[in-house]
Amino acid sequence: MVENHCRRMPDDPLRGSNHQILGIIDKPPLPGHTMLRVLIIGNAPTKNLSQWSHLIKDSDIIIACDGALETCRNSDISVDIVIGDMDSITNEALDYAKSAGVKIVKLADQNSNDLSKAIKHANSLAATDITIVNVDGGRSDHQFANYLSLIEAESTARLMLNDCIVTAVSNNKPLKYSIEKNTEFSLFSLGACNGVNLIGGKWQLENAELEPSSMGLHNIAIADKLSISCVSGHLLLFVSN
Repeated sequence: MVENHCRRMPDDPLRGSNHQILGIIDKPPLPGHTMLRVLIIGNAPTKNLSQWSHLIKDSDIIIACDGALETCRNSDISVDIVIGDMDSITNEALDYAKSAGVKIVKLADQNSNDLSKAIKHANSLAATDITIVNVDGGRSDHQFANYLSLIEAESTARLMLNDCIVTAVSNNKPLKYSIEKNTEFSLFSLGACNGVNLIGGKWQLENAELEPSSMGLHNIAIADKLSISCVSGHLLLFVSN
């Protein structure tokens, strides 16, 4: 069991409500608008989620992907929503979810993985920030699919891995990323990507055209903020922990 200091208290004012949240993508919230921070917990075989206690405390809504509900329950973490095709969750866990007032969203669609389903649901809630944890390990094709799922987020989304943080950049999602100087990072193109600009790295880009390759591996931050944008296409940013 994880100690109680890792718990997001269940009396969160957004828990179980239909409160509508207004979000601004890629901009600070305007006066009168509310930040909605969604934490998505994946179904990796991790037994202890205490390393993410700060994210759990700071989240407004917690979404568990399918069988991750069991891990959250065993870690004393209050979950708002469980989503997926429910193929890796026990009847006991589902009964617990119903008794605890957890919203159960069963989606049998096999054309997307559970993380994509969770991200799309976060989009429907007008999430202004999406953080994803507990997706390390498992099959390599599943891990690659998790990276691609980031593109589907309509707000800033971060995939927190044991060795790095992964974020997607698209033409409608330019990125300003706070970073410590001398931190290693990599920037890769998913397909053709045009009008790519990168400021803050040892090797910078200006209106570049990128194709999928290893060229973006091992850059180094020379400023305390990276600024990345593109006119078309999608990029993946990997920042070393």
